[in-house]
Amino acid sequence: MAAPAKKKKRTRSRTALRRQRKSERRRLRNLAWKARYKQALRALRNETDLARLTERLRAVHSVLDRLGRRRIFHPNKVARLKARLARWVAARLSGKPS
Repeated sequence: MAAPAKKKKRTRSRTALRRQRKSERRRLRNLAWKARYKQALRALRNETDLARLTERLRAVHSVLDRLGRRRIFHPNKVARLKARLARWVAARLSGKPS
């Protein structure tokens, strides 16, 4: 019977541990911003009052701009999402089905 293989002790430098802590903090911060975006998007999609639709769109655009500025979303993705949402709101306001 063969002896069980020894587990190698994985050493991590202080710098690596510090980097790991920073990454975790940033991940949680990014998740909070993404949740803020999803909440604003849900509010826009569920808005029944057409008069308040542009106000909701402005709020979503504001959150998206901040996500792009912080590089949580790529700036091109932000531009694409904003354009699609603006098109969706314009269709709703004109009375065309989406």
